[in-house]
This record gives sequence, structure tokens and C-alpha cells, in this order.
Amino acid sequence: MTMEVRALTTGRVRLKRVERGVRRYFSEDWADATMPVNAFLVEHPDGLCLFDTGQTARAAEAGWFPGWYPFFRLARFELGAGDEAAAQLARLGREPDSVRLVVLSHLHTDHAGGLGAFTGADVVVAREEWERASGLGGRLRGYLPQHWPAGLRPRLVDLDGPALGPFSATHDLLGDGLLVLVPTPGHTPSHLGMLVRDEARTLLLAGDLAHTAAELSAVAPELAAWCEAERVVVLTAHDDLAPAFIERAAVPS
Repeated sequence: MTMEVRALTTGRVRLKRVERGVRRYFSEDWADATMPVNAFLVEHPDGLCLFDTGQTARAAEAGWFPGWYPFFRLARFELGAGDEAAAQLARLGREPDSVRLVVLSHLHTDHAGGLGAFTGADVVVAREEWERASGLGGRLRGYLPQHWPAGLRPRLVDLDGPALGPFSATHDLLGDGLLVLVPTPGHTPSHLGMLVRDEARTLLLAGDLAHTAAELSAVAPELAAWCEAERVVVLTAHDDLAPAFIERAAVPS
């Protein structure tokens, strides 16, 4: 059995040209290059699983981000309604209600922005991430809990399963070994990755652990070495090569 995995690119993000210093918060000197904002759709035998929901088109509108928080002056999101994850599913002939599971690597807006379309799904978040992101404390840390769907009650998980390779603990999401949550701290302390494991391949959906798969060895060298040794395909949220990596992994070697 092989599970199909698709990259859904929910627009692009453009960063400031200067990476350091106070002046970059006030500069309008934007980089020429942009990065994708990827979410990933996994066709599990028991239903669709969406890893991250990508960005909402409202993030490209004035007033979506609070002007007082300096972080939001460093990135500009470029997308329209047709780029949202739900719209892309519709073009694939899938309704948002067909998504059984939504797994959030973390709760920053470009990973949870599209959540409003999937309120019928079982939404999975690391317990510590939810606690860090909620309320006034979450807003001060750069989250946008005020834009989450009203009444959101995610399934909060702890990684209580056995260690695996470089991962100190795991959580078998459905009890069948096919979707396994793993700790990938760094971008946030409780950031989650997800291993997608079928008879043909293993993919690591890595969120913001690194911008691209090529950068993983600099960010997490032990994990990168394990992925190379075990032939694990690394898919990140801001890697233009993610669709090509998926296609390449689907071809028998």
C-alpha cells in the first residue's frame, strides 16, 4: 500500500532583503526572490490528512496583522483566495469536509491560516504549542489566536511513544504506524514533524524545521544524517523543490 502525498502551495512569502539589524523593521527593501508556503495532503487509507493548512488570503490584506508587533513587518504574503488549501482541494474534486485529520506542525499564521475551512476535522496540535500560542501570551510571542476558528478545540498530543532514530519520542497518530509524529524543536520549542511511512518510502513532513531540505544538515545534522542513511525524503514548508522530491520518491529505484 502506497499513500499519495501532494504539496499544496498556498501562495508565496517575501522577506526583507536585509536579514539583521533594527532598520530592517522599518525598511521597505524587499527581496526579489520569494519562498512557497507549502501544506501537504496525505491520502491515508482511512481518510485524508492535511499537514499544516497553509496561509489564508486575508494575510495579504491590510489590517490582518497587528501593526504593533515588529515580526509582521519582516514578511509579506502574496496569495489570493484560489491559492488557499481549501480551494486547491476543490480543484482536486475534494471538499474540505473530506479531510479527516489536520496536523499542525506549529501555530504560526502561515501554517494555521487556512484552518477555518477544516473545522470538521480532528485538529492535532502539540500540547505545549497550544499553551504557548493561546491568549495574550500567544499574541506577544507572534501567534494570532484571535484569527483561529471560534470554538476551536484541538486534540492536544504528547509524544509518549518509543524513541526512533534521532527522535527522543514518537506518537503513532492512528495506531497503524503509517503517520508518526516526532519532535522537531527549533523554530518553536514544541514544533512537530510527521513521518509518513508506507511500503514504498518514508517522508518526513518537517514544517519550519529548516527552510529547505538542503538546509537541514546545517540546522539538525544528526537528523539529516539519519534521513540520508534511511533514505527518508524531507519535505519542508518553504522549499520550491518539495513537489519534485515527492514525485522522485514515487518512482521505484
